[in-house]
Amino acid sequence: MSCFSAMSAPLLGEMEQTIGMLERGTIVTKLYGKQRRPDRRHLMLIRETRQLLWATVATQTPRTDYEGAIQLREIREIRVGKHSKEFRLSADECQRFESSKCFVILHGSHFKLKSFSVVALSEIEADNWVRGLRYMVRDTLAAPYPLQIDRWLRREYYQIENVNSHSAKATDQSPAQVTIKDFKLFLAGVSCKMTTGKFMEHFTEDVRRKHDLKFDDFSRLYQKLLLPNGFAGILSGSGSGSGSGASSAATGFPYSEDQLVVRPAELKQFLEAEQSDGSSSSSSSSSSSEISSASIAAFIRDFVQDVERDVQEPYLTFSEFADFLFSKQNDLWNSKFDSVFMDMNLPLSSYWIASSHNTYLTGDQFSSESSCEAYARALRMGCRCIELDCWNGPDNLPYIFHGHTMTSKIKFMDVIKTIKDHAFVTSEYPVILSIEQNCSLEQQRNMAQALIEVFGEMLLTQPCDRNEKHLPSPYQLRRKIILKHKKLPQFDDISNGIPGPGSLGPRSSLASGGGGGGGGVHGENDGENVRKVFKEGLLYFKDPVDKTWNLYQFVLTHQELIYSSEINESRNGNSEDDDFGLSSSCSLNSNMQQKQKDTSANDELHFGENWFHGKLEGGRMEADDLLKKYKHFGDGTFLVRESATFVGDYSLSFWRRNRPNHCRIKLKHENGSIKYYLVENFVFDSLYSLIVYYRKNMLRSSEFSIILKEPVPQPKKHEDQEWFHPNTTKEQAEQGLFRLDIGSFLVRPSVQSINAFVISFTINRKIKHCRIMQEGRLYGIDTMNFESLVSLINYYTRNPLYRNVKLSHPVSQELLRQALAEIAHGEHGGGLDDNGASNYMGSNLEEYVTCKALYSYKANKPDELSFPKHAIITNVQRDNSMWWIGDYGGMIKKHLPANYVKVIDSATEDYSSLNDEGTDSRTDSIEIFGAVASLFESSDPGIIFKLQIQTPTMQNPFVIGFDNQETAYEWIKAIQEAALIASQLASERRKKERTARVAKEMSDLIIYFRSVPFREHSWIFQEMSSFPETKAEKQFFQQNTQLFLCYHRNQISRVYPKGQRLDSSNFNPMPFWNIGSQMIALNYQTGDKAMQLNQAKFRNNGQCGYILKPAFMKSDGFNPNSPLSDSSSEVNVSIRLIAARHLFRGGKSNNPQIVVEIVGASYDTGVKYRTKVNENGFNPVWNETCEFAVRNPQFAILRFEVQDEDMFAETHFIAQACYPLTCIRQGYRSVIMCNKFSEELELSSLLVHIKIANSTSP
Repeated sequence: MSCFSAMSAPLLGEMEQTIGMLERGTIVTKLYGKQRRPDRRHLMLIRETRQLLWATVATQTPRTDYEGAIQLREIREIRVGKHSKEFRLSADECQRFESSKCFVILHGSHFKLKSFSVVALSEIEADNWVRGLRYMVRDTLAAPYPLQIDRWLRREYYQIENVNSHSAKATDQSPAQVTIKDFKLFLAGVSCKMTTGKFMEHFTEDVRRKHDLKFDDFSRLYQKLLLPNGFAGILSGSGSGSGSGASSAATGFPYSEDQLVVRPAELKQFLEAEQSDGSSSSSSSSSSSEISSASIAAFIRDFVQDVERDVQEPYLTFSEFADFLFSKQNDLWNSKFDSVFMDMNLPLSSYWIASSHNTYLTGDQFSSESSCEAYARALRMGCRCIELDCWNGPDNLPYIFHGHTMTSKIKFMDVIKTIKDHAFVTSEYPVILSIEQNCSLEQQRNMAQALIEVFGEMLLTQPCDRNEKHLPSPYQLRRKIILKHKKLPQFDDISNGIPGPGSLGPRSSLASGGGGGGGGVHGENDGENVRKVFKEGLLYFKDPVDKTWNLYQFVLTHQELIYSSEINESRNGNSEDDDFGLSSSCSLNSNMQQKQKDTSANDELHFGENWFHGKLEGGRMEADDLLKKYKHFGDGTFLVRESATFVGDYSLSFWRRNRPNHCRIKLKHENGSIKYYLVENFVFDSLYSLIVYYRKNMLRSSEFSIILKEPVPQPKKHEDQEWFHPNTTKEQAEQGLFRLDIGSFLVRPSVQSINAFVISFTINRKIKHCRIMQEGRLYGIDTMNFESLVSLINYYTRNPLYRNVKLSHPVSQELLRQALAEIAHGEHGGGLDDNGASNYMGSNLEEYVTCKALYSYKANKPDELSFPKHAIITNVQRDNSMWWIGDYGGMIKKHLPANYVKVIDSATEDYSSLNDEGTDSRTDSIEIFGAVASLFESSDPGIIFKLQIQTPTMQNPFVIGFDNQETAYEWIKAIQEAALIASQLASERRKKERTARVAKEMSDLIIYFRSVPFREHSWIFQEMSSFPETKAEKQFFQQNTQLFLCYHRNQISRVYPKGQRLDSSNFNPMPFWNIGSQMIALNYQTGDKAMQLNQAKFRNNGQCGYILKPAFMKSDGFNPNSPLSDSSSEVNVSIRLIAARHLFRGGKSNNPQIVVEIVGASYDTGVKYRTKVNENGFNPVWNETCEFAVRNPQFAILRFEVQDEDMFAETHFIAQACYPLTCIRQGYRSVIMCNKFSEELELSSLLVHIKIANSTSP
């Protein structure tokens, strides 16, 4: 039951100390933006009123003479760092502040939040403020209702006291107290109307004589006036209860025996009989289990927080019971819908999706401010589809603003970084970026690269399933960013009419992505990137390391020539390819057989265990030494070794009573299998099973009994080797090895895994890293296992580790130190300390990385680097954000555009196993576009012809070798044809880009939400259409209703406000939801009725932003305008509007009335009831009942609006509350009132009795 949810926990231990520090306050620097320079302030927490105050440092009484205050209940977010408007506007002055000392508090009750930006004196103080405030905000929001009232009253009382104190100082009078007159003015401010005579009746003679009120008097009188006369009778239905006055407990309440207090058993009876809480038969109950008396007693204790009632049988006074009825613990909302409960595995088209229009705006469409904070606010409110209006901006990256208006501009890069930070705070389900594109093709390309860099793996760039026939589900797309944008026509559309080679071979695994690696090959659904294989075969390529000709597998497509040293042995090509494949296979098998001879490929279970030490060179004496070395482990320390005396047997060596002991583990054959034993007739199937048994059970003999405990650790012989570097980092290894000979190597621990090492070695001016995994006592590379790191390195000094490179030159720590010192002395300074640890990272030494080209680039200046797409660029120095320096194709230290490449060898360890490393680095490609191919004879042994390929972006030609003339002529012809087709396709693509005004790089990122004009047939599930509200109204409801009902079952549409809404007002979203449209984009910054309905609808299902549409909407017979066509059950709703509290409007005297409304299906929508006008906004009572039928409750939203009627009979908004009809609880419930922006109003609520019953009508 929701009212028994956990209350605020008491502050204990470290947090209590932190809160105490915040109460004492600290000195901070407050930022004011452009208004004024940053200035020091005294910042403090007031716990009893739940306020954050700041005052000038010179103020002697900061608790009363404060400059500003923030209510904790209005804090929406606390950020660490310089992430606010004030920091941006004061960027120059804020450079001296460390980010770790800065924090920002976002607060307010409107869409546009206020920011409070400060800098603490230290990082520790900043951390204390952030942690303490986050805790206090949670505690404040979870506080029970009586405590909330007490804090509100204290805040009001102290405010009156402060005003009187300042007034007294100004007139040189003695400090004044809160008087009876002040209290009367206070009541007028909370809309409590009362004659002076009646007002004075509530004060004792003593109080009237002194005229001042202490807080206890102030609070007691407020509580006395808050409970209306005859309230108990009103609850039981026997009184009218209008007016205000003192009342302890009127008669007639059936759940209080003495009409004074409500005890646990009586509260239990009330909850079960009136509220349906704890009744398993109630569908609307938030708990289907029986409420225990103990849980009710615990709830009462938490609710009243009274030390005197912290007993086994506490009670509620009748006034406190009334407080409970008005409290959030008794909310009309059913808290079970605060969690995701709907099926999230259906296609996206099956859900309504919370969507925003012009998300960047904080106000109107003409001159308001654009802000990154608007994106953060919308995302944290649960919005899942946000809009970015992109226009050409500086630095070749867009601005976002409302075009052709005076709205301010924000940077595209700032926006997407904000989206990344806030996208999945409220919900883990996908966020859709609806991009309105107004940028040039060049800026679009930069946009695409920025999206990739900022979002990384969050950005969806491939379909979830290559064979999918409908949209993926929200569950499949969790934590994904999806782009909605126009997409260029598919490849087949572009390439129509372009001739290809006469015979196209089958799709190659390399060309379709099966080969993996560096070819940059895309999948089948990737539009233009779909590759058709023109030709494939095994050809010769000269290894850049050892200068020998080796067989590579080559695949030619219309875009590139892909080559890989990984030969597909299962191919069925021409006859000479089959011969090559066979010889290659034989060579491979022979090589593997040789490796198996040299490695320890024993598959016995014990072989990899830490306690098995194999064959010790020193035999029994070495075992004794090992046991003595680890005798501190205690009795039972042990190891198992191969027996030196009995060949084939094993020995168990263990420590007992301060000396080593040895037992022979014997073997015998039984039924063709080997058995192991220590004790005769107690045998085991394996040595592993024997040891496992005796580690849990006693090993007994005539001389001793012992349990085997800790194994003796494996000796780490590698630590004595010159090539082992225990403290060297990846960056140091790369810097030191860079100028050394091929085959130079060192071994270091991995920073990513405790049980791993890395071999760093040189190959052709590149540094490679191969990971060694330690499992148990074995060290493995790929499928190769060795008993020690030393034996592994020794093996690869005799055999190639990578291509033809052996580990030939071990690098000692001294040699590495010298190499780094030479670099540091010659270029930058720095080096290694005495422990081999790096200190050069603190200097200006550049970090070298390796990059892969995303696009081709042709140099425009002598100092620039030309390179093709997919080129591997080495020794890259990232000097600035725009231009880097790197090496490629014989060109050294040339500039390259940073947004044309991606880092593939980052500062973090990104190793793979030997097999993965080889696959990645031995597959590459060259672009065919603009290629010129020439054939000439070769003098190299075994190579008859060489084919030379030169492209405009190449520094050096690419050469392929052939051992027969026929194959060479076939390949030069195929390459020339492919180059011609590549040129034609590139021309067509550029033409399509200009026509569609969509850059290919941007188009490639659009997977699902492909924006297209609506068409009445030939729907493709990846496409969607958008409609302004006027066009949608005409097409959805007047022309093609049934067509759009069918369309929305599998396709997604987006409806947005018409352009004439310059004030950012919204249209009614309900009819469009009802016809199945998924994205109804609204102006989130506008607090109007449409947004209130939107917030109510998407509060359901854990506010995740996705609501599953009812199953009946999939029916062919469904019609949103006909009550007879759906299968939902009609219900009868009875609502008794009993009373309210705290219905204020700007401190004015209010005359509230309640309007009850249903917004849903067209036949259900309408105002159902209006109460009479009540001249009391403090604690009005109506006790009026309305009844109505709802034929489609699945669509229905129940809306309460409080209006104030002025002297001219004009109505003004006071408060509202909206609830999906299927998400509410029955019985006596509190309707928590909200402002226009659906933010809760403090202590403002209605008390209603609601009953929902299925209709008995036919």
